[in-house]
Amino acid sequence: MERQIVVFTQLQRWFHMHCIHFFVFLTITGLPLLSPSFSGLAYVFGLPVSWLTDAGSAREILASGMQVSRVVHRVMGVLFSITAIPFALVMLTKIRSWQIWPEKWGVKAILEGFRELYVCYLNFDKANFGKYNMGQKQLAWFLIVATLVMMVSGYVLIFRSSFPDAVGAIAKSAHAIFFILIMITMMFHIYLSTHPINRHGLKAMFRTGTMEEKYVKEKHLLWYQKMEKPDKLVGKGR
Repeated sequence: MERQIVVFTQLQRWFHMHCIHFFVFLTITGLPLLSPSFSGLAYVFGLPVSWLTDAGSAREILASGMQVSRVVHRVMGVLFSITAIPFALVMLTKIRSWQIWPEKWGVKAILEGFRELYVCYLNFDKANFGKYNMGQKQLAWFLIVATLVMMVSGYVLIFRSSFPDAVGAIAKSAHAIFFILIMITMMFHIYLSTHPINRHGLKAMFRTGTMEEKYVKEKHLLWYQKMEKPDKLVGKGR
């Protein structure tokens, strides 16, 4: 049996899968709060409430739906924080070994990273990647920053009465801007992560957590060369 290399730990896979759940709930409840263009979602949320209250007009149902959206959005935000903060603390203990750090620094390394992306995704040829390519690393760093902004601005908005009006206004703008940026980024992420080129990574994230050693050596040579600890390799009976 060919040896397998651990790509994602059980904790990483668990967190990633639950992030999908949070992303869905935060998105569908956040859109009505972002723009009246999505008030249809709020109306749908308000319908079940109207069955239990005296709300009968479309305006009353919409108002109830907005309130439901706001409450669920905040609850999901708090639950996400409860999930994300312990995960972040665990990951910070291994910050020096994060694979999202650049293999090399400098303008030349950045240009080389773009070239490798071109070779892989447009020429469909062999590229010289680490565990993650440059695009994946940029995505990871963006999501770290965006998540921090969304969490901080979200809590400021929840406790808005405790802050000056100017701070609340900045938090509202930051929350909306990064919400849109995350939405756009996720569209690209979902498309590329489900692309046939990345099927091994998709399988590792959602099923096995591992990749074949031969595949890693061929497609992620820079990462394979950095491996020094034998316990990173698992196989039959190990």
